Amino acid sequence: MTGSEKAMRIRLAPVSALPLALLSAFVLTGCGLFGPATYETDERSIEVDAGDEFTLSLPASPSMGQDWYLVSPHPDADVVERTGQHKETEAGEPDLEGGGSGERFFDFKAVKPGTTEIKLIHCPYSSSCSTTKDNPEPAPTSSGSTPVPTATGKPGTNPEYFIYTVTVR
Repeated sequence: MTGSEKAMRIRLAPVSALPLALLSAFVLTGCGLFGPATYETDERSIEVDAGDEFTLSLPASPSMGQDWYLVSPHPDADVVERTGQHKETEAGEPDLEGGGSGERFFDFKAVKPGTTEIKLIHCPYSSSCSTTKDNPEPAPTSSGSTPVPTATGKPGTNPEYFIYTVTVR
């Protein structure tokens, strides 16, 4: 091999490694390498390592009164710690009142190994959940003694509980 062939090979090595590095970064993005792992309503069984941060991302339309609330029983604080919540909204059509959509995010940190549940209630309209002096947490406003179901699919038009089971390794 001549000196110029050797120099060419050395210059090409970093260039050929670039696609592999980009592919690795793309694949690892879902693992929380570049931020907390995010779970949606169809991912209710979560496994994380102690020290990991994760986020529950839920569809919401706050302009229509639709929102989500963390309710009792709260997750075991020895297993996961709630670190915050926020929402992002997008403007809807200017002529359509309440047409905006958005997401509600609940942020958590895995503290130590164990299993716990995170219980959220989906309130599709502002009148579908209420609070009282004795119970400041939102509760479904139901007629009669109809129990509020635990959701098995995507959020619907009635209040539903969404329960996430979190296992910390």
